[in-house]
Amino acid sequence: MAITSDIEAKSAGQYRIVIWTVGAAIERRYRTIVELGADVLVTARSGNEVRLLKANKSEHNSMAWVGRHAQRGLGVLSFDSTYVKLEAGKWDQRLEWIAPVAVNGPVPHNLIAVWALNEKAQVKFKTNPPASQPIQMLRLYRTLLETPVVVGGDFNNNPVFHRNDPSWDMLELIARLDALGLVSAYHAFSGLEHGDPREQPTRFRPEIAGILERHHTDYCFIPEVWLPALRNVQVGAPDAWFQSVRAEEHVPVVVDFDQHVLADIVFAQKRKRQRG
Repeated sequence: MAITSDIEAKSAGQYRIVIWTVGAAIERRYRTIVELGADVLVTARSGNEVRLLKANKSEHNSMAWVGRHAQRGLGVLSFDSTYVKLEAGKWDQRLEWIAPVAVNGPVPHNLIAVWALNEKAQVKFKTNPPASQPIQMLRLYRTLLETPVVVGGDFNNNPVFHRNDPSWDMLELIARLDALGLVSAYHAFSGLEHGDPREQPTRFRPEIAGILERHHTDYCFIPEVWLPALRNVQVGAPDAWFQSVRAEEHVPVVVDFDQHVLADIVFAQKRKRQRG
């Protein structure tokens, strides 16, 4: 498969998870999405499946999506022999938008897709003290987080935005996820600490006073026990994905595993839980 960007094609025998905020016009970027070779792709600010099918975009197997408007929500697409389904019975609609998704196929697991609008969310779960939606997610999806689960998407946050408030602090969220056995695939693979100036940026915003705002805000948190199966993590370079930044733009985060090794790990976890 020829990738028309700087992302390497998926090798045979790999399982690929992609995090990429494509924006509302998902149908215009659909061909690039397909070429990324994802088994599962999480995308924020995305149009829904009806828009895709009306545009004759149907190479995906399934799509889980939440949102109030057809052109702007949180979507999870699956390809090849992998299928996704919104866990409607587990979805807590007070978080806008964080969606529990069941992933079935060669590597069955749960997924919590994230588009953290934080202060801008119109629907909010009120806590005292107030907290960011990903922090609230840890409480509302506590049971799900105790299963083999990937937490990925656009968190709109980075440790450099530290506000001296643990309810909003990205480092606090990272620490709590770590306590649950979840680590950022990018940081585990690169060996960088969160907030390191050498982090590859994933979000770009128009220049202010001649300075382009760029930060690492898109994450794929994976179970730490999956690390032996992790083979590669790629972050797109901006010059390969857009010519200029007139509005917010994101590049993909691409996470590759050895599918056979990962499947063995997942099924070993399942047997261990069954034995209790």
